[in-house]
Amino acid sequence: MDDKAVYGITALRYSGSQIVEAMVGLVDENMAGWDLGPTPTKLVDVVDLLVEGDKVITVFPDDDGGLEPGPQVKVDVLAEGTETLALAEERPGKRLADLPRF
Repeated sequence: MDDKAVYGITALRYSGSQIVEAMVGLVDENMAGWDLGPTPTKLVDVVDLLVEGDKVITVFPDDDGGLEPGPQVKVDVLAEGTETLALAEERPGKRLADLPRF
């Protein structure tokens, strides 16, 4: 069993077109709820989680008020060298742009 934590992103905050913060929580081992509910987290801290080897996924609400795990998040580097977030795979309705903003 993988002992790395799984974090979920439920919403993003942008400055212009750049992600600056994410609502990040610790997903329970059953991927059904939260061990620690989402709180605003600076982009650099989300990048640190990924660099340290933790798994970060997108989380969307399901029709029953529970959690629906989405694609895994990875670090991406923009042309000017700025770090940002991207998805390991794009799925219709499950893109970063589909997450709520806060």
